[in-house]
Amino acid sequence: MKTPVMVLARGDLKLIIRDSTLVMALFGPLAITGLLFSLPMIESLIISRFSFDPSPYRLFIVCFLTQIPGMLFAMIYGFIILDERDEEVIEFISITPLRKQGYLTYKLIMPMLLSVVFFLLIFYATALVPLNPLHGLGIAMMVALEAAIGTLFLVVFSENKVEGLAFSKLLGIMYLAFPLVFFWDSGWHWLSAFLPPFWIAKAFLHSHLGSPWIWSDIFFGVIVHVVILLFFLKAFLRKR
Repeated sequence: MKTPVMVLARGDLKLIIRDSTLVMALFGPLAITGLLFSLPMIESLIISRFSFDPSPYRLFIVCFLTQIPGMLFAMIYGFIILDERDEEVIEFISITPLRKQGYLTYKLIMPMLLSVVFFLLIFYATALVPLNPLHGLGIAMMVALEAAIGTLFLVVFSENKVEGLAFSKLLGIMYLAFPLVFFWDSGWHWLSAFLPPFWIAKAFLHSHLGSPWIWSDIFFGVIVHVVILLFFLKAFLRKR
């Protein structure tokens, strides 16, 4: 017997397969995984060819790349919702037992779940930089919330997939918080604290340094993520 989740998942797969952009986005997390597994070899190649040691930047590279799958999953599910909104699938679902609430819950949980799975898999399977498991769970919580934020961001501001593609590029701007945290040795980098990735970057850095501030990063980071998520959720419901 098919459950509502199975029906929705099957519909998602059909939409992804028929859209080359979504297919490419789906392979993105796999490409990132392969790149990170190859990172030690790439570092050795750079050292031998250019006499430059990139290993001091490994923490930044790994932390930044592990965020990309979440952004891609947000884009995929944002596009799926836009597609189904155009085809009035959401209106049809609203009269089924699943209703709109169940539909939206599923569409947000899926990118959150996939983002967390890929984040933990990539980080701990590659073992390129150490990360305390408790810290990892706290960061994974923010990664999940960020995927939901990205999904709602695209749906709230885009009327169709063409606009969604443009806004997905705008979504990537918030990840500028990573280089600001890692490389801008100034208190001015706190101006980007309203960007959700800022707190993830801070948590990575303090975890690596063994700083007790990691827990404040996770605490305030989760609060910032939840506040922004609720804002976009209300905007989405108001728009519908």
